[in-house]
Amino acid sequence: MPRDSDVEPADRNEREAWRDWRTWVTSPRHLAGTVTALLLIGFGLGYLITAVLLFPSQSVARGLVRVPDLVGLQAEEARERLERARLGYEEAPGLSHSRPAGTVVAQEPLAGQMARPGAAVDVFLSQGPRERPVPDIIGLAQSQAEIVLSHAGFSSQVIWVDAEADVGQVVGMQPAPGTPAAPSSEVRLIVSAGPRTVNVPDLSGRSLEEARTALERLGLRLGEVTELPDSLAAPGTVRGQSPRPGSVLDRGSAVGVAIAVTPPPEDLDTAAVDSLRPPPDTAPTPPDSGTTVPSGNRSSGDGRR
Repeated sequence: MPRDSDVEPADRNEREAWRDWRTWVTSPRHLAGTVTALLLIGFGLGYLITAVLLFPSQSVARGLVRVPDLVGLQAEEARERLERARLGYEEAPGLSHSRPAGTVVAQEPLAGQMARPGAAVDVFLSQGPRERPVPDIIGLAQSQAEIVLSHAGFSSQVIWVDAEADVGQVVGMQPAPGTPAAPSSEVRLIVSAGPRTVNVPDLSGRSLEEARTALERLGLRLGEVTELPDSLAAPGTVRGQSPRPGSVLDRGSAVGVAIAVTPPPEDLDTAAVDSLRPPPDTAPTPPDSGTTVPSGNRSSGDGRR
């Protein structure tokens, strides 16, 4: 085994220098500086790799082409732009998207990246929004049907037709209930305008608002309202109408009604009434107990007539 005396002076100096450097680096006083130096070296290497491979300089990128931005273009426009950039067009599987069908919604590589001339760019086209079934709104009132369609993501168009159903009731729709359709597409509501001619209903005993509702459901309207003093009917109820119940009118005609009101109190002669009352301080005088009330047919006590 060689002794230290057998080692050359140069080798001994080198070993001692290495031992001193290692002790200096790992000492608590210099450990933080060592870690910082290692982090800086790692950051520099990462930046160098990124700059060279992902974002090459002019010298490194020489011969490469920049990928154009295709998002928002139609398929043919995207193909033409790639051809001008000396790149290939490759259509990838379509995606459900809110953009119209056939519109580019994604690409690979991304816009701005570098590629070799002739390299293919994957283009993802929109297949349009995902379709959903149209809800069944037949039989609902027009306002209710429009709310249901709006919540389902559809728009609506109203078409009025003559029908026996109540005015404003949905009697049909296009497309039919359950048909798959894209959101925001239009649904046509076939709404009843009532029959052309209407039999006037009997409105007696109804309130004014009830009469108005009944007429509007049949396509008629409330006409002139008059007041009829009536002490036997509840105020505000219908006591008469014109035309009479059962009359046939065209749709949109008016029906006048007379409603009951409380009659005004009759005028009384208060002076005459007061004269019939006794004075407040006097009372009738009772007959004397010893007085005999004569009678035309009664005889006196001595038997004489």
